[in-house]
Amino acid sequence: MRRVAVKIAYLGEDFSGSQIQPASRNLRTVQGEMLEKLLLIDHVPEERIDLKFASRTDAGVSALGNVVAFYTEFGDNDTLLRAINSVSRGIYYRAITDVPDDFNPRVAAKRYYRYTYPDHGIDIDAFREAAMLFEGHHDFCRFAKNETGRSTVMAIDYVRVTAEDGLIHTDFCADFYLWNMIRRIMAAVIEVGKHMTDCEDIKRKLAGEDGTFGLAKPAGLTLTDVTYDDVTFPKPEGCPYEKNLRRDLYLDGLRHSFHKFL
Repeated sequence: MRRVAVKIAYLGEDFSGSQIQPASRNLRTVQGEMLEKLLLIDHVPEERIDLKFASRTDAGVSALGNVVAFYTEFGDNDTLLRAINSVSRGIYYRAITDVPDDFNPRVAAKRYYRYTYPDHGIDIDAFREAAMLFEGHHDFCRFAKNETGRSTVMAIDYVRVTAEDGLIHTDFCADFYLWNMIRRIMAAVIEVGKHMTDCEDIKRKLAGEDGTFGLAKPAGLTLTDVTYDDVTFPKPEGCPYEKNLRRDLYLDGLRHSFHKFL
């Protein structure tokens, strides 16, 4: 039995968050789906799998590069990737690497997020100016859900705003994030873009003035990548989820055609 780390992707609309929920709630989660499929294809008892995530994602939040670690009896990584993808719906297992037993995926070097919002009715210059206020070292106490005992002082390495095809993408890079932090930041940025408030209001909240701007919808948020100083994910030979991707692209095409003709 050995420990591996796998880079995974999933659409948030398919799951009630990443973390498994009590069976009585009957909610589909990324962790629950993974455990079910690992028990189907592997020979590791559930209590020995030790499935851990790099980042938790709330219901509706997507991921392109979350990282999970677990134990497996598979001797070959490419075979494991093909096997788990063959039985999965809604999760793409993109890359895999061997890790030591003490590897904790939560101890990452950097985490990258993107929030996407339609540009209709948005002043893009005001939007970008507001987003850039959050770059650097700040106390984000007004832009995070309270977690007792945890400091709210931290740094965002960079914030980048780009616009294309009717969408505005806001990219973030940091060592870690506070709970609901990006969605609260984006709620403020969107309000500035709609001229519902201004940058001075955001500056006052960053300085500690009481008040919040609410919470942006989870559907716009994607965890795009998680990186490590001493762990890399080699690209597998061939696409281990090609069949699943073809199926989902076909379904996307049907949805696009339906909405196009409305």
